[in-house]
Amino acid sequence: MRMQISPGQLLQNGDLIRVNCKIIKSKERKVAALAIANGDVALLQQPNHLLSMTNSIRSSFRKLIPAGDAGSLIPGLILGDTSLQSEAFTTKMRRVGFSHLTAVSGANFALVAAFVLWLMQFLFKDIRSRLIITGLVLIFFIFLVRPTPSVLRAAVMTTVLLIAKFRGDNSLGIPALGAAIGLLVLLDPFQAIDPGFALSVLATAGILLLAPRLNELLLRRIKWQSLAESISIPVCATIFCTPVIVALSGQFSLITVPANILVSPVIAPITVLGFIAALLSTLLPVLSSFLLAIAYPFAAWIVGVCNAGASFAVLQFSSVRFFMAILLILAVIIWRRYWSVLILISVLILGQLTYSRMTWPGGDWQVTNCDVGQGDGLVLNLSNHRAIVVDVGPDPVLMDRCLTRLKIDEISLLVLTHFHADHVGGLTGAINKRRVNQVWISNNHQPASAYEKLIKLIDSTQIRQVSAGEIFQIGSSKISVLWPEKVSQSFASLPGDGSMINNSSIAVLIEMSALKVFAAGDLEPPVQEIISTSKLMQQVDVYKVCHHGSMYQFFPMLDRLKPSVALISVGKENSYGHPASQTIGEFMRRGIKIMRTDKSGGIAVASPNKIRVTGKDWWQIRWG
Repeated sequence: MRMQISPGQLLQNGDLIRVNCKIIKSKERKVAALAIANGDVALLQQPNHLLSMTNSIRSSFRKLIPAGDAGSLIPGLILGDTSLQSEAFTTKMRRVGFSHLTAVSGANFALVAAFVLWLMQFLFKDIRSRLIITGLVLIFFIFLVRPTPSVLRAAVMTTVLLIAKFRGDNSLGIPALGAAIGLLVLLDPFQAIDPGFALSVLATAGILLLAPRLNELLLRRIKWQSLAESISIPVCATIFCTPVIVALSGQFSLITVPANILVSPVIAPITVLGFIAALLSTLLPVLSSFLLAIAYPFAAWIVGVCNAGASFAVLQFSSVRFFMAILLILAVIIWRRYWSVLILISVLILGQLTYSRMTWPGGDWQVTNCDVGQGDGLVLNLSNHRAIVVDVGPDPVLMDRCLTRLKIDEISLLVLTHFHADHVGGLTGAINKRRVNQVWISNNHQPASAYEKLIKLIDSTQIRQVSAGEIFQIGSSKISVLWPEKVSQSFASLPGDGSMINNSSIAVLIEMSALKVFAAGDLEPPVQEIISTSKLMQQVDVYKVCHHGSMYQFFPMLDRLKPSVALISVGKENSYGHPASQTIGEFMRRGIKIMRTDKSGGIAVASPNKIRVTGKDWWQIRWG
């Protein structure tokens, strides 16, 4: 069950609470129901002693973390806590291929286990005693980083490594890994479609199969076992995980592997120093701060490599299957022994890729939600290579690419709902080599920099400031403006998302020959409630969900719109938590078909029952 509570209510892991909830049936495969809290949460019982201890350690540790990107990286490396990281730095981490560093995985457990085993050799001669103590420490570490499915998965994989080390034969690790995979899938079948599970298995396999060989090569040069292991473990885990990471992200940075090699020597010292600092943070905060000060330069090195690596270009694949085909073709060259089978698989993938590219968006598409990342880019087909475009996303390249695939040469109407970057940042791409007949803008010209850029790019005679109540006709399409009012209004800002700019977004209802579409930028509940009572509001076929599906919605508006399809334009794994589970639940409860760009890529709608997507799946398997 998933629970949605009001922001600002702080709960600890293990709290026993009482709250009045509205239970909604969920269509998510992993969630039985969605519980939406009505009112405040009453705390009935504090966590048990173990959970209280780990909660206290995490809280104390966070308070001691130095400021800056390097400081915020430390709790991520140790505990998987990325809440202190800035959005900009998180984006750089993903671009360079460092995001796995802040996800608690088998590599983290392996480093902690290696440190404890090394320490125990000075206390116990018996290997069995060392392994028992190490196992107990790892159990505590599980509770410290929170026993989520991914953490338990990493712990199981580490157990596999310990078994191999105890028996002194790495070949035994592979059967143990197979047994662990089978056990985890039996206990939780959803692991089979979880990308984290694939990455965890591959990381463990890399440590088992490749790390010993790399370790031997390193020992010939550096003659220091601990340093050799600290380099070989993360490097081999990265090498094995890279193909799946590329398959999931659709891009590959040539700097990823070299960058990971550069930072691998400092992962172990940060992990060990940070782990000890976390344990001492409650009782000996001064000593803990001292250890963090020692770890800080190592973290700063990672930040430096990340900043440098982020400036390098990345290879982007419009289709992951194209990337997989390239890998298979390379495999044919390397392993000629299996050339016939590999060529057959490559041809099948390339054939399916060609078919997919030929059938999207289809000749009968009416509305397309472009895949522009964390932003909006909606295109309505007027035929003859003409379109109405509502917002242009944050990335000029992605917006231009989408319009090119849609074969749009002329933008009869460009609606810029408001001037936030995720709605207007891709303007240069949208107007690239295309005729723009008219541009609509809101009466709120903030941020000023975005507004000034628009004026420079587009002839001012083409710009019109629209207001509620106006109705226009473009070809066979009728466009009704529901918001904003001629005179700006003030609304209370909502936590995190609310702003005057959002509530100045243009809201339009577009009646095409085949479909009715409603789009309203980032409008929030106060304005959504107002326009719900508008005489111009009516039932539609397609609703472009406001503000990327954030939790701030006036859900009764859905009962007025009664859409068949809801389009949520949102970036994959965005830092805002969009779309909110509460919002998804409300759409599901009403039986509205939800289509998300982070899951499906570009979405082309011909009718509510005929939707084509570009797909963000890997070889016909969608990672959920």
